[in-house]
Amino acid sequence: MLGPLLIRSSVLALCLVGGLWSLAASAQEAKIGYKICGFTADQKQMLVAVEDENASGPVLLVWDVEPLGVNKKVKPIPYTKADQPKAIREARKKLKFPDAGVDDMLYPLDPKDETKSLSFFGLMAAKDRFVLAVTDKQRLGKVKNIEIKKDDETKILAKASLRQLFWTTDRKLMVAVITQKIETGTFTSEKDEFHVVKFKPADIAWVDPTPDAPPK
Repeated sequence: MLGPLLIRSSVLALCLVGGLWSLAASAQEAKIGYKICGFTADQKQMLVAVEDENASGPVLLVWDVEPLGVNKKVKPIPYTKADQPKAIREARKKLKFPDAGVDDMLYPLDPKDETKSLSFFGLMAAKDRFVLAVTDKQRLGKVKNIEIKKDDETKILAKASLRQLFWTTDRKLMVAVITQKIETGTFTSEKDEFHVVKFKPADIAWVDPTPDAPPK
């Protein structure tokens, strides 16, 4: 009788250890993703879908654009991934977010000529600096410098990437969604963050091309 009892006890102990190990592993990861779903008519607020792996489920939140942050006066709206499109439509109607916005890495310079446009991308300019960059196919320009996050204990720097570029329909307001991922070996943090730009093509800091060498 002791044999089966010992086996069952050993299996139970392994299961408990495995469960604790899984909990410890999950506690060492943080992943938060943002998706912009629309703007108010005055462009002072935006509707944001938030997915946090350590939360009970995704929610819709209202963010103030300036100063940038969650508007705590509006309660989070929970939803399921399968019902996301419907949840967004209903929330935009209820909260009065008439501008659906534009998800686009391009900025048209001439509505009649698709070849004349600005193309945006992310660029690591240094280990601790990420640049929201732009090109008109002839020049390289800078829109904004973005500081790279650092793990407080290990001082390991994050790896940044441009995940989404979202505009108000009139293209006056740009919101860049930047993902910063830190991997220390024992801890992984992958979080999105917003960077808001009141965009005008005239504000681009173009990089002067290297001048031609003088003739010999």
